Amino acid sequence: MVNTYQELNKAGVNDQAAKHKKRELDLRMDCLINADQCTGLMCRRKVFDVCFDNEVADFDHLDCNPECILGCSCCLILQPMVCCDIHHPDHFSIYADEPSVMSHHSCLSKYTKKVPDLVLQDALDDWHEQKTISTYSWSHLNDLGPSLVLPNCMLDRIVNCAHHHKINSIFDLKKETGWMDSDRFGNEIITLIQRHAPPIASPFVTTPLSYPSTGNVPVLATPCPTARTNTPNLKHRNKCGACNNEGHNGKFQVLKFP
Repeated sequence: MVNTYQELNKAGVNDQAAKHKKRELDLRMDCLINADQCTGLMCRRKVFDVCFDNEVADFDHLDCNPECILGCSCCLILQPMVCCDIHHPDHFSIYADEPSVMSHHSCLSKYTKKVPDLVLQDALDDWHEQKTISTYSWSHLNDLGPSLVLPNCMLDRIVNCAHHHKINSIFDLKKETGWMDSDRFGNEIITLIQRHAPPIASPFVTTPLSYPSTGNVPVLATPCPTARTNTPNLKHRNKCGACNNEGHNGKFQVLKFP
């Protein structure tokens, strides 16, 4: 970064010698970028006046038409109402690039690739080779490889996301991979995923019941219910207190019939 006009003027003196030096940022470009920090500049338009002598053209309109006091109206350089972003920053705020907010991709768990995953990977390999040939030519495929269309890291990401069923639309493809050509080739990738991706596992799994064999299962002895003895209900018989015989008492006597 320079601070004086003299250093800025010297930048255009040894251009030929500068070609043989190590490549570095041009001094004039440095001043244009950092004009707000250069003492004596503080304006991006002054960089063009100093480096390219734009101020000399301010009076060309007088030489073009000397008969007119104001000179040639076509060659007259009018002063712009807006100078630069340093003096009029509000006029340039609409051109500022806003960082694009991209949704975070999904966190995928580890898994073991099975036959459908390998089939999808082979289909994607064939696709991005053929797409490189049809889009750029066979020579680009031979020199640069198929990653010119779809990088290998993104291809692996597509296979992993397809295994977990995370890509169902072009928006999902762009979100999960960040592929710049998602809008251009996204429909073809979605078609391959729908054709070769592993099927969605059903949440309801039926498992047949296993019946144990009777030979190996110990038979548990069931306790027998307590045997209830049928004892006749004996009627209480009177007993005589004098003779100790049953059937009568001391006052009444049971007579035996003949």
